Amino acid sequence: MFEDAEDFLSSAKDLFQTKRWSKACFLCQQAAEIAVKGALNAIGRERKGHDVHRLLEELGRYKEEVLQFIDDAKMLDQYYIPTRYMNAFAEGSAKAHFTERQAKEAIEIAERIISEMKRMSYGTEG
Repeated sequence: MFEDAEDFLSSAKDLFQTKRWSKACFLCQQAAEIAVKGALNAIGRERKGHDVHRLLEELGRYKEEVLQFIDDAKMLDQYYIPTRYMNAFAEGSAKAHFTERQAKEAIEIAERIISEMKRMSYGTEG
């Protein structure tokens, strides 16, 4: 269930190594989104949408402990659109507006969210 989330995260780490910060940030958002949707599916709730924090809010109705990730999820949500579109900023490419620090933090957040979603769904880290 979480293989796709882990695949997105692995791809983000590959992009991080090649200094492609904006795309790494985007893939971390995707990884977290997929992981939270996987956890929702595990409790019989299928959900559409892309806002990780909204997905966590819904999951939090059943598993309150996930609400600790809301602020982190809001950060990742900011990477959904501007990381991919040149017109998200007044000038310059999307690539030019993201930093190594942002990508590193996004990877750390996605790792924590995926780990918690797996733990909740399987009762373990794996």
